[in-house]
Amino acid sequence: SECDMAIAGGVTIVVPPGQGYMYNENEPLSPDGHCRAFDAKGAGTVLTSGIGVVALRRLADALADGDHIHAVITGFAVNNDGAAKIGFTAPSIDGQAQVVAMAQALAGIEADSIGYVETHGTGTELGDPIEIAALTQAFRATTGRREFCAIGSVKTNVGHLDTAAGVAGL
Repeated sequence: SECDMAIAGGVTIVVPPGQGYMYNENEPLSPDGHCRAFDAKGAGTVLTSGIGVVALRRLADALADGDHIHAVITGFAVNNDGAAKIGFTAPSIDGQAQVVAMAQALAGIEADSIGYVETHGTGTELGDPIEIAALTQAFRATTGRREFCAIGSVKTNVGHLDTAAGVAGL
């Protein structure tokens, strides 16, 4: 009720453009310059530049004005599992499962009504298994169905966009 439309987004610019990096084992950057989320060959991500912007409106207003609607956000959740985290850069399975379950509850949906999840998808041996275990735990709380929901990550196509990653995933 405080505004009719909000513009949200993010931008990341890697300087200088085309800058490479030194690969270090056990760090999140890929040894071969490719991000392969949820792949046996996944070994990390790459840092890239990008920008994204979205216009957000109340659904009733957008429908009344005949706007082209790309998506409807029905619920969201945030958390920080603090000391329970696996490490500085990785959440715990329980913490991530709790935020997924909370988002589903706030949206008023059951897990088996979801056909796709846009994931964080780090492409790392640490992050990807945590994400799958957490999604599985959260989904099992409301359904016993299996193999009904696809997963993916835009990161495999564009790399890790840092502060623009959220809008890219959206």
